[in-house]
Amino acid sequence: MMPSLSHRKGKGGSSLARSFLTCLCTSVMFLLLLLLPSRVGVEGAVTDYIPCSESCNGGDVNYNLVASIRIMPMLNYTYKGRTYSNPDSSTFMGSTMRVRPGQSLWIKLTNNMTEDIGPKPPTATDYWNMLQNPGEHIKYQRYKRRVSDPSLMKVDEPNMPHGFDVTNLHLHGLDVQVHMFDPVGTHHPDAPHIGIKPGECYCYKFHVPDHHPGGMYWYHPHVHGSTAIQMWSGMIGVLYVEGPLEEELEHYGITNSHEFVIWDPAFKQVDKPTHNLEVDEFLLGQTTLSKIHPFLVNGVMNPTFEVHVGEVLHLRVLCATIENENTFIVYPEGEEDRPWKEAALPFWVIASDGVTFRKPRKKIIMVLSGGQREEVLLKFDRAGRYVISQQGIQGMQFFDMRGHPHDQILATIVVHDDSNQRRRVQTSLSYPTVAISDMEFTPGYSEAEDIQAEDIVGAETMVFSMGANFDQTPFPQYYINGKPFDPNEAMFHAQPGEAREYTLINANHNAHPFHIHVNRFQVKEMGSELSVDTYPVLESVLDFDPHAWRDTFMVPPNGRTRIWVQYKNYTGKTVLHCHFLAHEDTGMMATLFIGKKDWVFRLREHIQWIVGCALGVIITSIFVYAKRRHHGESYTVVSMNELKSKVVD
Repeated sequence: MMPSLSHRKGKGGSSLARSFLTCLCTSVMFLLLLLLPSRVGVEGAVTDYIPCSESCNGGDVNYNLVASIRIMPMLNYTYKGRTYSNPDSSTFMGSTMRVRPGQSLWIKLTNNMTEDIGPKPPTATDYWNMLQNPGEHIKYQRYKRRVSDPSLMKVDEPNMPHGFDVTNLHLHGLDVQVHMFDPVGTHHPDAPHIGIKPGECYCYKFHVPDHHPGGMYWYHPHVHGSTAIQMWSGMIGVLYVEGPLEEELEHYGITNSHEFVIWDPAFKQVDKPTHNLEVDEFLLGQTTLSKIHPFLVNGVMNPTFEVHVGEVLHLRVLCATIENENTFIVYPEGEEDRPWKEAALPFWVIASDGVTFRKPRKKIIMVLSGGQREEVLLKFDRAGRYVISQQGIQGMQFFDMRGHPHDQILATIVVHDDSNQRRRVQTSLSYPTVAISDMEFTPGYSEAEDIQAEDIVGAETMVFSMGANFDQTPFPQYYINGKPFDPNEAMFHAQPGEAREYTLINANHNAHPFHIHVNRFQVKEMGSELSVDTYPVLESVLDFDPHAWRDTFMVPPNGRTRIWVQYKNYTGKTVLHCHFLAHEDTGMMATLFIGKKDWVFRLREHIQWIVGCALGVIITSIFVYAKRRHHGESYTVVSMNELKSKVVD
């Protein structure tokens, strides 16, 4: 058989076209995979929003929590505002929740805040007007320079206060699934903030670990942009993880226990047919310029607690303040103007942030910041009246401003004389069986669980700073590492089971309580450039226990706090932030991603490089195809005899 050669005819181009189209389609699909958002989360769930007609009661413990608008007595007014409390409840707070280690906890949150009660979210014009007329000689008076018109202001929309009737739920301090983004436990880097609109419902599903410390925790809303307004309104509640502490206290004869919830609402007086008290404007609450801005305990101004001589009073203290620190100092009534080192009475702390200590820790002053909890024991040897005082924070909290937060008596303690033995027997009072200093409790964590230096796998720095760009809103600006909050940028990463060191730096004379979600830490170092002679209360701020486990702690003004964080087994997308919640609402928050990054996430970190390469492949393919189509040749098969005959001819 004669060999054959090919002859140009134009047939093979179809194969090249198919290859080109395959390359093009593959590249386009690859880019779409990277660019299109995905909502896949835990166990393939798309979302945890549910129709409000559906139940959410598949846990060992189930709660129905309703965010609604209520009218209720408050101070000497009739208040109308947002709340978790039930219509038949006498308190502004939501129902107390209880769960035991090892149980599943399901919470159905219904948003019934369907009535527009205000206040309105601030606009650029509101910020501009505030800068023109600060109203009082504090804070905004420091900023005299300004742009000539509000339309010239740059607006950071994601960090403007907004959505005051959109809500969600945060279980503060619990070691449970990440739950700021939808769905609960999501590993998707672009997962959206959970934002339950009026008329919507959400089913939160948690599992409390078997080894979870028993103690005091709490819950509150956490939608970026509306957290401060909703908590000034009173949307808070207490949650207890049950443990051995209550039984051990009873064993020691301590049964006189009370919650002590400190709250700093920002109110304004109104004249309306149904009520005369409402939450104030965001800008006035943020700057503590509200005319009605008290410290309340359990919703009351200066409540009274009663105890007998020799009896131990157990206070379960929650600092649920939004924009203030406060002190806890016990004085004989009338002596609160004296220095606490001279006149204050001692008390004992037996647990902090839900973690019980093995031995009580004696103090004469505590400085608390929003989010912290302390379990306190007090014992009085003399009858009389005593007060718990908030004082001495002025000047230290914000740029040496001496007017805020104001000094105030938080509560009064009446100590009755029970020297008569017969009366003591008849009243069935309980007295301690041993001295408080000799008591021992089951610790929430053992000493063997302390983080060791060799456990640390990496170290990072977080700088909390405030900007004063006069042509930008929100004003002032709040940053972590020079950036405002961006939910789609994972600024920090960690792996489950590892320990990391963070040096928290406060660049300004402005207090910032640090809170990290679903993980605890131990404080290893603190310092401040400010003087304890000028600000005596600072000495207590800098007094830390390196063995205590915290979930919230102060970064002192012009100072630093070095912490070691132990990441647990829960993974996914969550946040860390300043727990002055107006700071958080306006930018002082960052996204933290815990766990292995899936391949899509890893590719997205290099999205610009990948898109460039993919586009390069597409353009090159187009160029090669066009060139071959124009210059290339295709052949058909002919026999040698045919060629010979053509040559002869």
